[in-house]
Amino acid sequence: MSHQPSVGLIHYQAGNIKSLRSAFDWFNVAVRIVESADDFDGLTHVVLPGVGAFGHCADQLRASPAMDRLQDWVRVEKRPLLGVCVGMQLLAAESEEFGHHAGLGWLGGRVTRLRTNDPAIRVPHVGWNTVTVAQPFCGYDVGQTDDYYFDHSFAYEDLSAAHVLGTCTHGRSFPAIVGAGNILAAQCHPEKSQKTGLLLIERFLQMGAA
Repeated sequence: MSHQPSVGLIHYQAGNIKSLRSAFDWFNVAVRIVESADDFDGLTHVVLPGVGAFGHCADQLRASPAMDRLQDWVRVEKRPLLGVCVGMQLLAAESEEFGHHAGLGWLGGRVTRLRTNDPAIRVPHVGWNTVTVAQPFCGYDVGQTDDYYFDHSFAYEDLSAAHVLGTCTHGRSFPAIVGAGNILAAQCHPEKSQKTGLLLIERFLQMGAA
C-alpha cells in the first residue's frame, strides 16, 4: 500500500462494530466509528456492517445521519466500500426477510431465504464453508477456494453474474462474495474467518491505492 489507510466503520445501531474493529486493528490502520457526515473526513475506506433482520437494518441505515454522505462516497466519488453480512445484503434491490423490504439497490438482485429439501442441511447456515472464486478480483484467481465463517439464513438470488465474485453452497449455490468497481461485500464474516478473512480485509485495504 502506497498510503496508510484510514478506515471508517458505519455505526447505525445495527452492526457488530467491536469484532470488525479488532480485525482492522490487526493491520495497525487508523479506525474511526462513523455516525455522521463529518466523520468521513480523511477516510480512505468505509465498512458497512450489519447484524440482524434486513428490514430493521435498512430502516436504521436510512435514518442515519451518515446515509447521504455514504451514498455520495460509494455512488458519486466511487471510493472503497466493504459490506459485511447484512451490510452486504443491503446492497441488493430487495429482501423477503419478514416481509418485503427495499434495499439500497447498489448491486441489484434480491435476498431470499436459503431453502433446502435435505433435512441434513440446516438453516441458518452457521459455521465454516468453502467459497470458490467465480471471477478474478483483488488478486484472487478463478477457481481458487478458501474457507470462511458464515452465520445467516438469507442470501442473494438473481444477482448479475458480473457482480458475483465468489460462490458457496448450502442447500443451494449462492453468491458469497460480490462486488462492482469500488464495492466489495461478503456474506461470510471475514472478521471471524481467521487467516482467510484477514487476507480478504488486507485485499480490501489495497483497493483504491494509488
